Amino acid sequence: MNKTNNNVMIENPNPRNWRALQVGVCRLLNEIGLAAETGKIVDTPRGKVEIDVFAVDEKSVDKIKYIVECKNWAKPVPQAVVHSFTTVMHEVGANMGFIVSKRGLQVGATQYTQHTNITGLSYAEFQWRYFKVWYERCFVPKIGDAVGPLSEYVEPFNYHRDEKVKNLSASKRQKYFGLLKKYQPFGMTMAFFEFPRYSWHFSMVTEAPESIAKIKETIEASLSGTYRLKSTYFRDLQQEIVRLVEDVTNKFNSVFGENIFASKYSL
Repeated sequence: MNKTNNNVMIENPNPRNWRALQVGVCRLLNEIGLAAETGKIVDTPRGKVEIDVFAVDEKSVDKIKYIVECKNWAKPVPQAVVHSFTTVMHEVGANMGFIVSKRGLQVGATQYTQHTNITGLSYAEFQWRYFKVWYERCFVPKIGDAVGPLSEYVEPFNYHRDEKVKNLSASKRQKYFGLLKKYQPFGMTMAFFEFPRYSWHFSMVTEAPESIAKIKETIEASLSGTYRLKSTYFRDLQQEIVRLVEDVTNKFNSVFGENIFASKYSL
């Protein structure tokens, strides 16, 4: 049985049905850089076969192929299913196979996979297997994409912004500096999510946390405890953080009557 860390689930590890499981697996594989699709029809010596999730690592030298069987069953998957899956793997030329299920595999099925390139996982285990890669390639970049204007509004020196501030009325300048005092710690904290795109040295700043609570506490502390993040899973947290960044950015935009960095970040 694979180990998991329930404090770093990407999304709910108990999908409501088979389709949700299939879509979730496919989405995760796409987000970590594979070319994945659901319900792919492939030709085999026995005829056409539909694969729940088919993925290719286009960046690998040998275009490594993955196939995934999704079973949202209430009981562990039996050995007979693994035998059938093995046949499909050979016939489609897959390099790696996963059986992702609600309750994992039966003992006999697990023992059988030990001598194959098939891995049986619960959806929680599947997420844990790829969490660090997903965090680096999906969670961090999407927040980084949203935070550009805010980081420029709050950074210590920014010629373009400072020239705009000079042209504000006294009341608008007062409002800007009030926002700066309130949100500068938050903006500077969120700016770290931008750095990995400029240099790999900064990747260690945003390395995957040990729990969702840890990252929530860091962000809430930057807001002096005036805001509480509500998400239980990292995908929801990502969306919640992006919305928060956009809300704060719009507060600064309202002072200037526009997003003064819009042209730069629309490229």
